[in-house]
Amino acid sequence: MPKDNTKTTDNIQTEEASNYEDYALQFAQSLSRAYSNNTLINPLWQNELLKGLNMSPRTFDRSRIEEMIKDPKGNEDALKDLSQYLCNVVMQFNRLVSYYASIPTFDYFFVQTNADEEDLKSTVFKKSRKKAATILEKINPKHTFPQILRGCILEDAKFYYVRELNDSVTLQEMPSKYCKIINRTEYGYQYAFNMYYFLQSGVDLNDFAPEFLEYFENFNNDKNKKNTYFYWQPLDPVKAPVFKFDDTRAGLTPPLMGLFLDSAEIQHYKNLLKTKTELETWKIIVGKIPMKQDNKGAVVANNFAIDPHVAGQYTAILQSGVPKGVKVATTPFELDTVDFNQTQSQNSIIGYGQENFYNSAGSTPVLFGSGTVNASGLQANLKVDEAYVIHMYRQFERFLNAYLKSKTGRFRFKTVFPDITIFNKDDKFEKYLKAGQFGYSKTLVSLAMGINSEDMQNLLLYENSINLIEKYLKPLSSSHVQNGDSETGRPKVSDSKISDTGERTRDEDLNNR
Repeated sequence: MPKDNTKTTDNIQTEEASNYEDYALQFAQSLSRAYSNNTLINPLWQNELLKGLNMSPRTFDRSRIEEMIKDPKGNEDALKDLSQYLCNVVMQFNRLVSYYASIPTFDYFFVQTNADEEDLKSTVFKKSRKKAATILEKINPKHTFPQILRGCILEDAKFYYVRELNDSVTLQEMPSKYCKIINRTEYGYQYAFNMYYFLQSGVDLNDFAPEFLEYFENFNNDKNKKNTYFYWQPLDPVKAPVFKFDDTRAGLTPPLMGLFLDSAEIQHYKNLLKTKTELETWKIIVGKIPMKQDNKGAVVANNFAIDPHVAGQYTAILQSGVPKGVKVATTPFELDTVDFNQTQSQNSIIGYGQENFYNSAGSTPVLFGSGTVNASGLQANLKVDEAYVIHMYRQFERFLNAYLKSKTGRFRFKTVFPDITIFNKDDKFEKYLKAGQFGYSKTLVSLAMGINSEDMQNLLLYENSINLIEKYLKPLSSSHVQNGDSETGRPKVSDSKISDTGERTRDEDLNNR
């Protein structure tokens, strides 16, 4: 019976794979034991790891950019690196990212969802509400979420893990290249973390949540290998949120990918402008070598009147005496001075690239200091820009509500971002103030002013406790209602200056009737 070579090859490959895994696990065990020795944790390694979270050292040319854009599914990591690269080298791209991230103000309020009127008076509810308010204060959405939003605009998805440290709640950024989206839940996308990250030099498990030590030990001790992908650890979506700009698909495609080529062109136009400027300073001075003539005045072919050695020496002397950027040449042809002035139009080459960039972005260049101001067009453009980013409010609400649900016990609370932006806050203020006059919420008025509900209540409590208005905020009396004495009111006119009608009014006290 012939020997089954295929089966033998498969067995060898399986054995080799098993040996590689054993080696990796043994290495992991050794590294895990070494964590207790702080001298092995080099600050330089740690610094490189932290910079690697959101900084890419790679550079890209235009042809490579075109290739990646054609296949975004197969170039997720490279496109993310490209986005970071463009943010570093193209200021227009950098400012656009920062602009979009700054539009939402992240003013919020929160309300109870399962408490009746009797519950609102109970001590249990008040403690629960206080706990929710404390958690939101620790997370500090107005400071934390704009940073996350900026990362989402750059890379599409950002992966975080909630850390509860003493008196703070921190969202720790996780290395994106070691995170993979694996599921969609009611709390958004769920991701798994590659435990091989902890095998890198400089990584300290103490810099992560305590449960990661358990995950690493499970990865370290998995001898059975029943799960081929045992090194991928799924994380709880409540404690490990994924913030994704395009929430409709799991693939990672930077939101501004359509601007990548236009951004690269700006750099290309800068190089063209540099070349154009250099060409305008260049000149070629051409000297003509005279030809000998016969008796009838005809030019004799190839019969030069100047010896070639002498012509070369004079040409060299001239070249040494002219400034840089001027070239001297000698020829028998009929030529004249040639310069490269006006080889292109006087229109700004970089301005042309910027115009293409902002046209592709759909945002007006007026906001960035160029272009022609058009009031109606500007307002319409701002509405479009608001709509582009404001949908992210819903994702941040979903995360906060899920996290509060796991912390506040019996009572549930819902956090709301009422779609206030840096552009519409004045209109929102007028709208909420008018609604407040008819009995609607006063909290929304304070949010439009940039004051959250808890700060507003605490501020009013303090002002009322010290009688701020009655003691310190008395209306000022202007000069036209003071008479110069202790009494207020208009000074009395002397009898000599009063008219007959005025005197009759005073005598009969007609003003008080």
